Amino acid sequence: MPLALLSAQLCSSALAKQDGFKGPGPYAVSVSSVEGQGLLFAPTGSAPEGSWPAVVFAHGLCGPAEKYSSTLSRLASWGFMVIASQQQGDCGVMNVDHPFATLGNLFQLPIKFSNAVDFSGMADDIRSNLRYLKSRSDVDSNRLALMGHSMGGGMVVDVASGLGADGSDLVKAVVAIAPWNGVQPTPSSVVRSVSAPILIFCSMSDALCPCSGEVQLSDTQGVLTGSVSPEIPLLFGPSADPTWRGGAMAIFDNAQNAVLIDINRVSHFTIAGIDDGGDMQNFADWARGESGLNFNRPSRPYVDIPTMEYAIAFLNKSLNLDAKSGQSFLDQSASDSRIVDIHRSR
Repeated sequence: MPLALLSAQLCSSALAKQDGFKGPGPYAVSVSSVEGQGLLFAPTGSAPEGSWPAVVFAHGLCGPAEKYSSTLSRLASWGFMVIASQQQGDCGVMNVDHPFATLGNLFQLPIKFSNAVDFSGMADDIRSNLRYLKSRSDVDSNRLALMGHSMGGGMVVDVASGLGADGSDLVKAVVAIAPWNGVQPTPSSVVRSVSAPILIFCSMSDALCPCSGEVQLSDTQGVLTGSVSPEIPLLFGPSADPTWRGGAMAIFDNAQNAVLIDINRVSHFTIAGIDDGGDMQNFADWARGESGLNFNRPSRPYVDIPTMEYAIAFLNKSLNLDAKSGQSFLDQSASDSRIVDIHRSR
């Protein structure tokens, strides 16, 4: 075995044993734009086994892919090729705090929002990303996974469900972070078709997509200040309800093979963050400025948000990379004070 590859393997193994999958991994990461596909986060150097496992990441509604750069760079640093579509990231400005920007976009707003919430369009983008990764000679096509946040979290379940219904085993693992069970088709209604293992992260302190229960998000736009719940059917159709048809818990309840981890005291944005969640809180503040929606800021009794640590451990186990270390790290979740509860499929 070439010395550089042996060194990389030993480094990865040592880090996994020392700190689990916390913090940055052993690889530096390069970020580039791939025409027609999105942002590519790639570990530098040679893959230990000649090719990299790979992840397609799907962003949230009105959430530009670059806002997730810190999180996706952390994932790539553990030896995963990551592609994140940049499509559907612009909903336009809808906040009365920015009247001139809103007025300038007035006639484009319906078009932009309709495009951003085009579920079939996002599904097509995810499938295109999968084909792109599969075509790369430096990607292991037998180790492909899907990951998404919010709208993207719901859509990766839908895409995996469609592939499963067609008899495809292309996707070997699915990670859904604060998944929106309001996309179409409703993820909880189709998730049974997914045979690959699914890891779901949610939080009861998430005001937009809690594990279960009603949306608690508020709108801060002048006379409209108050709960957004009454506005949900207006935005997403009369069949949409303020509980998103049972939320993430409903997705879990209907899945064949899933684990749901309830993260303690995080918001809809910081649940997808790393370290102290600072970059994703900046994302939330940006989103408030664009939309006027008041995304809550729960006070956490800890610093390091655990979502990506457990996602990386799950991918190591599910993709049969370092399955032993991955399982060992997942097993310790029961005693992790940052986690409220864990549910596992029977």
